[in-house]
Amino acid sequence: MSVIVRKAEEEDTLKLQRLLVKAGVVEQVYDQEPTEFLVAENDQAELVATAGLAEIGEEEVFLRSLVIDSEKVTGAFLLEFLETATAFAGQKGYRSLYLLTAGQQSFLEQMGFSLIADEQIPQKVKESKHYKQNVTRSPKVMHTRITVDN
Repeated sequence: MSVIVRKAEEEDTLKLQRLLVKAGVVEQVYDQEPTEFLVAENDQAELVATAGLAEIGEEEVFLRSLVIDSEKVTGAFLLEFLETATAFAGQKGYRSLYLLTAGQQSFLEQMGFSLIADEQIPQKVKESKHYKQNVTRSPKVMHTRITVDN
């Protein structure tokens, strides 16, 4: 099975929303914070993964709604997709990537993310709509620096 990763387009909105609902993600696809979504599409034109990037500062971005359809792709694909989303953020000029999590910290640490102590969470992160809507469900903030190869 081949998978194509691309930037989501407007016509992907309904499929994207279905994927998020299936995964139990309650956020709207496009809410008040501008978000660019990446999607992974299989040979049958089904969306099998998504990740949203919501800008919170000039070089800072939130990775939100990272979802894979585990019935259609493997867990190993999640690693590749996370790397692709991080590289995409770097190409867009972002240098700091944040995400919220309730678990999976060891997996994310292996991917280069560090847990941020509650008292060290940047104010920009706390003020974002994504943080405010999800902090009770996913209370831990993690961060990684994005390096870009020239």
